[in-house]
Amino acid sequence: MSTATAEPSAGARTRIGSDLLVVTNVSKRFGITQALDGVSVTFRAGEVHALMGENGAGKSTLGKAIAGLHKPDTGSIVLDGRELRLGDIDDAFGAGVRIVHQELAQCPNLSVAENLCLHDLPTRGGVLSRRMMEERASRLLSALAPEIDVRSPLGSLAPGRRQIVQIAASLEERVGPDGRPEPAARVIIFDEPTSSLSVAEADRLGAIVRDLASKGLLCIYVSHRMGEIFSVCDRVTVLRDGKYVATSEVRAIGEADLVAQMIGRRIDSSKSYRSGRSQMVEGDRRPHAFDGEPVLLEVSGLSSPGRLKNVSLKVHKGEVLGVGGLVGSGRSELLDAIFGLDGSASGGVSIPGRTFTPGRPRERIVAGVGYVPEDRRLQGLFFLLGVDENIIAPKMPLLAKLGIRLRSAERNEVAERVKKFQVKTARYTSLPGELSGGNQQKLLLARWLAKETCVLLLDEPTRGIDVGTKTEIYRLVRAAADEGLAVLLVSSEMPELLALSDRIVVMCDGEITGELIGEKMTQENILRLATVRH
Repeated sequence: MSTATAEPSAGARTRIGSDLLVVTNVSKRFGITQALDGVSVTFRAGEVHALMGENGAGKSTLGKAIAGLHKPDTGSIVLDGRELRLGDIDDAFGAGVRIVHQELAQCPNLSVAENLCLHDLPTRGGVLSRRMMEERASRLLSALAPEIDVRSPLGSLAPGRRQIVQIAASLEERVGPDGRPEPAARVIIFDEPTSSLSVAEADRLGAIVRDLASKGLLCIYVSHRMGEIFSVCDRVTVLRDGKYVATSEVRAIGEADLVAQMIGRRIDSSKSYRSGRSQMVEGDRRPHAFDGEPVLLEVSGLSSPGRLKNVSLKVHKGEVLGVGGLVGSGRSELLDAIFGLDGSASGGVSIPGRTFTPGRPRERIVAGVGYVPEDRRLQGLFFLLGVDENIIAPKMPLLAKLGIRLRSAERNEVAERVKKFQVKTARYTSLPGELSGGNQQKLLLARWLAKETCVLLLDEPTRGIDVGTKTEIYRLVRAAADEGLAVLLVSSEMPELLALSDRIVVMCDGEITGELIGEKMTQENILRLATVRH
């Protein structure tokens, strides 16, 4: 969003009713962390109300408190004149509160239909009716993604598709007093609902959210994507460090002012993180700047049935090679295959002096290849281990003597990485689930950006991350390249891809359709190559 004050899209405005949900003086502490500190905010029927703030500002905690998933220490939550029982998910659900989580809360081994009907399995004569279940699931998905096969295992879907299924679960209808279907929900909390969706899917969801608001529902919308806030939402409330900052009409506030409210300072968005050796510089695009540097990662003819077709590329020392393309183009599958997660892949993957065999991630880790995957919850972090063991997991054998862990060496390593990557944690033994999304992402970077790493694979490194933490991660990625790492970066955010990349290859249907350098690195050229069909 580039305009100072953006107007919501045509038809977005609806009649907004009276106050529906009133949150008063809500506080919540987790250990020594004050997640919410006396927050009071009022939400209206028929509006899309954005919650914004940096990771750790309290947005998700407030949403979960409204939905009954967290019990506030103090305060009250009143829905349409009735005070909800704090921390009672059944009471909130019965009152019509639904929440669409940022992190997928699903059963991947069950079918799509089973996931969508888990809370109320349809029966006939006391026996589960799969036909009724599949019909209901198809109806729920019809507005979002009717092409999804409701009989497929949920785990077989890509993260973006799984997110759509989770969103669909909140859209169930019931028969109203007039005999016509109406939404069962009165309040739907969307926590980063588009973080893994394509542009088309996100636009479709935005239209659905506006339609729900037009029917009188309150939609509470958590997102870090400015374009969505300005095109979908009516009002925006900003939280910072667990405290209420301000509520504004979206049409009356500019992007720069909104960012300043969120982080307490202004960021110069005109600058780039490319080149300049760890410093922000403007417009420095240097074609072939890395041709003289050694190649640290070479991929030759990499293929995988139904995923990749003869992909070849090279990444030089100190270079950030961006990978552009649309959702489903094969970008994540490429990184999986390079890291050895795809046992059916064929072709060559090598670093100087070492060629890897398919399906052996351990070989890559020992050789100095690190991987920050798209889904930090399902693929990245160990949620039953502490911050310390998450950081040193790849390096644990190197910090041992005769097979015995040296705790002092581990503590020194953890302390150094937590400080360097500014991971905000109450203690080193804290579980990742106690950290904000931004700190979870920095924890993953802290794991892989060790001196032993020579190649870093990054898949959507700032997914669901606020603008302030994005700035920190951009600096860390650029600094890693400046120190000599070869970085292969996948990102769906065009400004991010252009800002961080020294060179860009674009994928479509599992193959590379072109390479962009210098002044040819533009959004238009990326989109053109991303939609090539052979």
